[in-house]
Amino acid sequence: MGNKHPNWHPRDYNTIEELNAELDRIEAAHQAGTLQTRGNWSTGQIFDHCSRPIKMAFDGFFDEQENQVHMPFLARVFGVLVFKNLLGRSHMKPGIKLPANASSMLPPDDCSFEQGLEALRTQHARLENGERMTMRSPFLGKMRHEQWILMHLDHCRMHFGFIQVND
Repeated sequence: MGNKHPNWHPRDYNTIEELNAELDRIEAAHQAGTLQTRGNWSTGQIFDHCSRPIKMAFDGFFDEQENQVHMPFLARVFGVLVFKNLLGRSHMKPGIKLPANASSMLPPDDCSFEQGLEALRTQHARLENGERMTMRSPFLGKMRHEQWILMHLDHCRMHFGFIQVND
């Protein structure tokens, strides 16, 4: 069985500190002009997108009209019984299409590298300052802070797999 995403090369991150070191490496490659993105989004869009669920885990899940995001009952049951139990034991794979009511998770088309990096570093600073993610996930239900960390590390792993640093 071949790789469905030949341009995807994920790296594992076990801590936010490791992820921040990867951000430093990616930023250095951007400044050196040796950075490439091999997926559908720019690096800035990837960073912006990865920052959004972290912010929502702190502040709540709302759409563009500030309505609380809800998932259908069967999706919630499946999320809680299947996906939540896989946190830290299995990895996200590319190719999942977000439902229409999750458009608040999508980055703007014109998101620059700097804008996306700032969005992600802002959320990481909240973590580093001891803020806890306590909001209920519309898909996975009630989660502990440590479960949110695992989810975000894996989410970044999946998307950062399309970022290539050429040394």
